[in-house]
Amino acid sequence: MELDQESVAYYSARIEELINGIDRGDFSRDIIPDSYSWMHLMGLFLLRDSLDGGGELFEHLYDVTTAAAIRRLQDKYKSGRKINVIFQSYSAAQWPAEGVYRLFESNNSFDAKILVTPLDDRDENSCRDSYNKTLEWFKSSGHKVLEGVDPRTGRFRSWNDFGDYPDIVFQLSSWFSSTPQSLWFAALPLQCLLLYIPYGIQFAENQQGTFAPEAVYNKEIFNLVWRIYCDSESTLSGYRKYQLLKGKNVAFSGYAKMDYFYEDGDFSDELIRALWKIPGNKSPNEVKRIIIAPHYSVLQKGWLLFSTFRENLWFMLYLAKKYRDKVSFILKPHPNLRYASVAGKLFKDYESYDKYLEEWNALPNAKVVEEASYLEFFSTSDAMMTDSVSFLGEYLYVNKPLLLLTRPEQSFLELGRKVTNSYYKAPGTDYEKIEEFLQNVVIEGHDIMSGQREEVFKKELDYVTANGCGASEYVYGDIMKILKDDS
Repeated sequence: MELDQESVAYYSARIEELINGIDRGDFSRDIIPDSYSWMHLMGLFLLRDSLDGGGELFEHLYDVTTAAAIRRLQDKYKSGRKINVIFQSYSAAQWPAEGVYRLFESNNSFDAKILVTPLDDRDENSCRDSYNKTLEWFKSSGHKVLEGVDPRTGRFRSWNDFGDYPDIVFQLSSWFSSTPQSLWFAALPLQCLLLYIPYGIQFAENQQGTFAPEAVYNKEIFNLVWRIYCDSESTLSGYRKYQLLKGKNVAFSGYAKMDYFYEDGDFSDELIRALWKIPGNKSPNEVKRIIIAPHYSVLQKGWLLFSTFRENLWFMLYLAKKYRDKVSFILKPHPNLRYASVAGKLFKDYESYDKYLEEWNALPNAKVVEEASYLEFFSTSDAMMTDSVSFLGEYLYVNKPLLLLTRPEQSFLELGRKVTNSYYKAPGTDYEKIEEFLQNVVIEGHDIMSGQREEVFKKELDYVTANGCGASEYVYGDIMKILKDDS
């Protein structure tokens, strides 16, 4: 997190309050006063290098505060009082914790809810669009929901608006600074136990090699949560190498969202027709099904530059029209693509972008899927074409052919290189090669890389075989273990 002078002054004041509290003995008590929030510890982490022994002081206070939060949780659980659990999400498409949520929901010792949080780092139209779609999906999917925006006034809410503070808070994205500060996890008192479930697999790097160390492994949030539930041994190694806490708060649980693919999935023709547009009077088996998933990084600036959407957005629509009798298409844009496409001048306004999506939806063999679950589309698809980072890992769980649309700026960590080397590749500007993949690999079925994909999956991403259980079960069991611990 880059800090301006105002932020430095703010966090410096929080550090002063911390030090005064240490002198008073506030951090030697069984229960730390609610006047201290995670903002205090975040300030110490961010400004640690400006203090003699700042890193050591931070780690000491991290240990003290998380231990106090756990003791409080244990006392509450053993007394029979309900434990309030919040899953904080700003995107239905990125929701990674369905299995974990349902496990807590089914246990009467817990009251589990989803806090749908708005974004506020972009224009009002984009913020409102993503928030409303996400809110509607969670409500219609049978989740207990807290609304981060007051529906009457349109005001961003704060944690105080929801009554008692939560006891356990699952963060599902590290980009909390894109949300209103009143709903940052750091605004919560230190009594709240923080946990992190990732919404994607960590594959990407920038060409300078600085993204993963600075924006992932040693990011402030990852040094504040009690537990990070990571996707792979490779990712765990990254935390151990780069994180201030050296990975002591990281557990290799596997990727909770991918539990879906370890369950028996039986899709009838009727269900496939409900998911996909099957042209004419054909049966689903007569039509190939392919996902087009463009990344949002069209602005030519930022940590990661992966998107080729600027170069091929109209060509993809052309392919959908050309193969309308043979192929059914799902366009699955990244949740940020609508905002980025207008900001990057691919479309003059949101109305123009929305009309582009309407062109897809108007076809007899295509539809757009935005803020909603996409796992069932993965399971029922035949292939994918994408430049979107996390999908490169997630699609490996179904072992189907994928075409990575490349550009020179793309770069990967070692795990990402292993996975992408098991996929087909074509420059995002090479229309001939893109169509060749569609024709030869997808339609004609000449998939020569299936064995390589299977080998990489077994070695790198098959967490159920490694752990003997699904990731959701692992996360739930980890928390139940500390609640029942009498030591």
